[in-house]
Amino acid sequence: MSETRGAMGLANQEIRDAIDQFAAERRAQRRLPALLERTDAILNELEGLNLMEVRRTPRALRSDLATLVADLPFDYTPPIRPRPSPTAAIDVVFGIQEGIFRLMFEPLTDTEPLEVAS
Repeated sequence: MSETRGAMGLANQEIRDAIDQFAAERRAQRRLPALLERTDAILNELEGLNLMEVRRTPRALRSDLATLVADLPFDYTPPIRPRPSPTAAIDVVFGIQEGIFRLMFEPLTDTEPLEVAS
């Protein structure tokens, strides 16, 4: 009888682990599109500034970009100066989007880590 409880307990644990893994994957699937939406919003603002020929990205937008980088599920160091032009910031957003798209559509293996911008 104790063998049955042991086997049942093991089966229950495996089911709980599978449910936890499924839930984690669902959260990740929802997180990436939300990050992509944030990049789109920042990109729209930067493109508007670029069209108006603004020379430097405003502090609030640089702060939004820094917060976005901090929230990424991969390591990314933006190749950007402290007070970038909107064009330079747009390039950073494109780099971030590339990383997000890679995670969304290209499954990574242990031997293929996500590149970190330098």
